[in-house]
Amino acid sequence: MWTFIKAGWSSAWRQPFAVFTLFAYNLVWGVVIYKLVQSIVVPLLHRYPGKQLSQEAVQLFWIEGQFQLMKTDLAAPYIGWGLTLVLLRMALSPVLNAGIYYSLQHPELNAGYRFVQGVRKLSWPYLGLYALQTLLALAPLYWLIPRAASQFAKQTSYIGLGLDLLPEAAGYAIYLFLLQLCFSLLMIGKAAERTLLYTLIFALRHLGTAALLTLFVALAAGLLSAAVTASAFIWAGFAALIGFQAYRLIHMFCKIWAISTQYALWAEKSRSA
Repeated sequence: MWTFIKAGWSSAWRQPFAVFTLFAYNLVWGVVIYKLVQSIVVPLLHRYPGKQLSQEAVQLFWIEGQFQLMKTDLAAPYIGWGLTLVLLRMALSPVLNAGIYYSLQHPELNAGYRFVQGVRKLSWPYLGLYALQTLLALAPLYWLIPRAASQFAKQTSYIGLGLDLLPEAAGYAIYLFLLQLCFSLLMIGKAAERTLLYTLIFALRHLGTAALLTLFVALAAGLLSAAVTASAFIWAGFAALIGFQAYRLIHMFCKIWAISTQYALWAEKSRSA
């Protein structure tokens, strides 16, 4: 397993264009979300009654807000913007994945060229895979939401509700993790121009190893995140800001590293098959 981790690390270092593209994408996305939330929250804070006003004024503020949300179309534009951003995110994610996976498959090409070629050649197949993955991810909610609603009516505390739903929540989290892993291998197989049947058989045979590799990289990224968070408390100010931005870049590298380890597993096992 250590061989795949080292090979994935080396492969990730050869993907600077993909790493910086992901970093820029997440940076722009974060700014857009921040500006949208700011445009909603700041006007509300200006209207919120201060401490100098009575408790009745605060209650009147909440009553007025509830009335506007329930009886008017005040929230419609914000809901529309939110849905638009969600759909845009869902459309862009497989497009970026197309560039990343194609880049891993064709390291002999120029970094920028192979990324763009991947977007051109694999975007539509990856959109289909992403749509199927989304449907499979949402399918268990058909049973989980009624279960959660029924327990919410029975339980007398949130702690009791959480403990009662813990097995279902843990099972769902594991299901989502394995589903993400399977579709990652499917995308690798598509970039390698393998058949769907071959890729599915490969995923079933090596899913355990792929899961361990992904968990190792996730653990390394988690330790790095904890170190950055701790340093932000020690060196607050501009140094913490620089460190956090550098961490975002390293976090994107870890994403590529996780995919690269799976590709290293694929390259080794498919060659020996």
